[in-house]
This record gives sequence, structure tokens and C-alpha cells, in this order.
Amino acid sequence: MNRLAWVWRDLRIVVNAVWLNLTSFVAMLLGATVFLQASGAYPGFNYTRLLADAFYMAFLRRAEELGDGLLPTLLMFVLPALTLIIIGEGALRVFTVYLRRGQHREEWDLLVAKTFSKHIIVCGVGELGRAVVLQLIHSNPKAQVVLVDTRPNILAEIGLSGPNLCEVHADMTAQAALEAANCQDASLIILTSGNDAYNLEAGFKALRLNPNAQIWIRLYRSGLASLIGTRDNVHFFSPYERAAEALMERITEPARQEHGS
Repeated sequence: MNRLAWVWRDLRIVVNAVWLNLTSFVAMLLGATVFLQASGAYPGFNYTRLLADAFYMAFLRRAEELGDGLLPTLLMFVLPALTLIIIGEGALRVFTVYLRRGQHREEWDLLVAKTFSKHIIVCGVGELGRAVVLQLIHSNPKAQVVLVDTRPNILAEIGLSGPNLCEVHADMTAQAALEAANCQDASLIILTSGNDAYNLEAGFKALRLNPNAQIWIRLYRSGLASLIGTRDNVHFFSPYERAAEALMERITEPARQEHGS
């Protein structure tokens, strides 16, 4: 994968994760500047100078001067505290995760998933799930795919990597796990666990989060499909039925050819 694609992907992830914090910080500085101007404490300062003063106050770089007044004195205490909350809680945490994303792989993948849209989610990535992921990437190498499973390092096991792939290590039946995979913006959700109950429960929750996504649910017992009901965007499949159909076609093909000849 082109290194530039990785860098661009990482930049979008960081910006997406911290834009609210940075916007809040700028809004705080602008608000402080307006208050300083309205206070009349610095009649000789223009708006740009007051904005610079507010910035310095936020990082404890401007000492209060005699006669500044009550409002500048209060801002000298309030702005650093707000800066610590806005920048420290959000932006610094994201940058720390980014710089140490090798050690914080799970946290980084959660940030990656939030930037995806119209993507594909595969839940319960056992043997069938891995085969599905390989086929998806083979047919469309640029497809954005999120894997949801309690086991880590599935992508490494199947030999896949790229800026369009990530994992969420969580229970697929938990709504929080589906939300972390950005289920709300997905276009296709495939539930491939070997447990019918898990697939149905996750299917119910995925449908509630995203009623417009195409949802494919693996079921051993096809009769359980009635629990969700008939919906145009919800489909059920059994790999054993498909395998049996393919096997019977192969078995009966020689006989048909003999009769045809």
C-alpha cells in the first residue's frame, strides 16, 4: 500500500477525532477576546492583540498586571483550566494514541472505524467470516471493512493490511460494539458467527441502528428467520445449504452429460 495513502488516512483520522476539541478551543479564545474588549481593561489594544493575550492566558504565559481589572484576573485562572479540559482530555489523548498506535492498536482502530462510511462490517469472524473477508477484498481491494470479534489480530492471521481495514475487539451482540464499528453509516453488515442466537441478536441491534443497511445473517436453522420477519434489506443464508447445492450439481453433472450424449 502506498505510504502516502497511509499518511493521508492517518491525518483524516486525527482531524476527525480532534476537530471538536480544536473548534471548542478556538471558540473559547474568541469568547475571551470579546470579554476582554467589552471589559475596557485594555483600551489601547486592538482585537488581534487581545486575541493574542487570550491565547497567552490559556497557557499561563501572561502574568496579571496591576490595574488589569477583575475580568482579566478571572480569565487568568479560568482559561488555563478550560484549556486543560478541552485540549488535554481530547486532542492530547488522540495524539498520544496516534504516536503509539502500535501499542494502542485497539484504540487506534476505533478511531479508524469512525471515519468510515458506506463500509462493510463482518461480525463473528470465524472460518466463514475470514473467507468472506478475503473474497470481499479480492473483489474490491479498496473496500472499507471493519471486523467485529472478540479475538484480536484477525487481519494479521489472514494476511491482510491496509488503511481501509480495521478491527473492533468486542462482543458482536453488544450495541456498543456495533456503534464502535460505525454501524450507523455502514452499507453492508454480514453476521457470520457459528451461533444462530448471536447472529439474530446482533442482526436485531444492527437493524435498529441502521434500518437502511443490507444485512446478511448466517443461520443453521432457517426457521429462526421468522423472528425478524420479512424485510427487503435483511437476508438469511446457510453455507451448508449452498455447499450441498454445489455438491449435488457436481455429482449430477456427469449423469446429465451422459444422457445428453
